[in-house]
Amino acid sequence: MSNGKKSRNYFVKGMHCASCEILIEKDINKLDGVETVKASLKEGVVEIISTDGSEHLKVEELNKIFENSGYSFSEEKLKHSALNANDIGIIAGVFFLFVVTFLLVEKSGVFAAVSVGPSSSLYSYFIFGIAAGLSSCAALVGGILLTLSKKWNDVYKGNSKKSAIPFIMFNSARLASFAILGGILGILGSFIKINIFTTSLISLAAAIFMVLIGMQMLGIKWAKRVQIKTPKLFAKYVSDETNFEGKYIPFVIGALTFFVPCGFTLIAQTNAVAAGSLIRSSLIMLAFALGTLPVLALVSFSSIKFYNNPKFSAKYSLFAGLLITFFGLYTLNSQLNVLGLPSANDISSYLSADVETTRADIVGDTQVVQMYSEGFEYFPKEISLKSGVPTRIEFDNKGAVGCAQALYAPGLYPKVVNLKDGLNIIEFTPNKPGKYKISCSMGMVPPVTVNVY
Repeated sequence: MSNGKKSRNYFVKGMHCASCEILIEKDINKLDGVETVKASLKEGVVEIISTDGSEHLKVEELNKIFENSGYSFSEEKLKHSALNANDIGIIAGVFFLFVVTFLLVEKSGVFAAVSVGPSSSLYSYFIFGIAAGLSSCAALVGGILLTLSKKWNDVYKGNSKKSAIPFIMFNSARLASFAILGGILGILGSFIKINIFTTSLISLAAAIFMVLIGMQMLGIKWAKRVQIKTPKLFAKYVSDETNFEGKYIPFVIGALTFFVPCGFTLIAQTNAVAAGSLIRSSLIMLAFALGTLPVLALVSFSSIKFYNNPKFSAKYSLFAGLLITFFGLYTLNSQLNVLGLPSANDISSYLSADVETTRADIVGDTQVVQMYSEGFEYFPKEISLKSGVPTRIEFDNKGAVGCAQALYAPGLYPKVVNLKDGLNIIEFTPNKPGKYKISCSMGMVPPVTVNVY
């Protein structure tokens, strides 16, 4: 490179999202002699252009600078893993036991909250926020807060009470902005008039994002090529605390973290739009932000990051990546049920040899089917109807739990049926032959197959 400039490329291990790119670029840009820095999650490379033409920035220096951030630099591709076969085996075993336990108790409806969608419980968004806080996606927000805390601590000369001010201001503003801006997203969603079909499509996209995030945490190369992020120039400006000066800067930056790129945040924001309600959408984003609070508190008061230990970073990324991928696939499967499309449930139904088809009884000019619910399931499992004939489903709710209380039959009945206790009457006419599904409004109840001939 001419004009006394020198370009060097280093391979980076430990990048998981767009925030990592910004964090690395921000810290390297502060070094003397550095003119331009470009980090690429897709390639796992950072390009550094120096103005003095020297090789003053050694790989050892970079590793020292970022030793507490979980990033490793090398002039050659880093092929080694921080985990040995025993570590991987233990984590895989724990994950397997978790999944088996989850599937065994799924029918109770206890785990209905894990599916993150527009109608999910606020508790599920709180848990989702905790996962975001622990992930590397939150490293940038934690780093900003840590910098502010250190600066404020210098101003108050170590006064422990006053040095807590930036944390309180930062997170108060963060919670307020997530609640207010979340409500605005809900208002926008209400104008769009999103119905359950559109909501399901949005949830399907969010589930795909979750799977991608999980695979990125697992280090799968092709997944890293797909990035969902805020425009980089805007995100870099927001994340650079030097662009903001003044006494109340922690408050301002805390509010602006709503726009910091993080796949978890984007999923929550997407679902806030789909919820289409000022109150509901506001509470979704507030619950999510509250979930990130414990880790940010730890960052502020202990001046450490969860990712300062490479081996812990690798263990967490493996386990969390597996869990997030699993729940993303779980949500994806549920939304396929809502849309009436083929899903993994169809495979289990096909393999169940003891499932009998229930044919409708003809009463006058109407075909009548009796159904009932128990816990998190609907019965019978397979129904046969004749097309073009008025149909009445007499549904006995014997204690549906969770989203099973909201029955949905796409293609057969246009609305969600909020089941009351006891007998519920659902009337419609199936006009088109084909295979349909009856599940809950979130698609998590094992669907009943409806064959229309």
